[in-house]
Amino acid sequence: MEDGVALQFDEFFRTEYPRLARVLSAVDASAEDALQEAFSQAARAWKRVSEYEDPAGWVRHVAVRRMLDERRSTRRKHAAIERLEMSATHHLDDRDTAIDLATAIGRLSTRHRIALTLFYLGGLTSAETGEAMGITAGAVRFHLDEARARLRQLLEVRDV
Repeated sequence: MEDGVALQFDEFFRTEYPRLARVLSAVDASAEDALQEAFSQAARAWKRVSEYEDPAGWVRHVAVRRMLDERRSTRRKHAAIERLEMSATHHLDDRDTAIDLATAIGRLSTRHRIALTLFYLGGLTSAETGEAMGITAGAVRFHLDEARARLRQLLEVRDV
């Protein structure tokens, strides 16, 4: 950043961060992280962002989108864990036991663990997971299907 541009951003940050943090923190505990990321993006693109009619509105929009994305990711993660746990304990009675979910995941191949982790816990799409793993989105879906099938086998109820 050029010195003049950096000074303009510094002033913008000092003015807007406290106000935006106060407003957004009332919405969600993740607001501060989201807002810091939004300001980081604004700093990297400050020449362009500073020309917007409402740069603070742009930062607010980016922060809110990040908060919504995080919330969606968390919901997907919890839903996936709940589904896996339900399949593990669905038919348990006094004679039956099931292995721990973490143990079952640990028994998966590395590729399956990575795909599950990025997709369900990381909240990435199949395409994003594939990009991170260096494979196609279709291959990711294949690995996820195989991983879920293997987890169903591992988590099946066993007679003692």
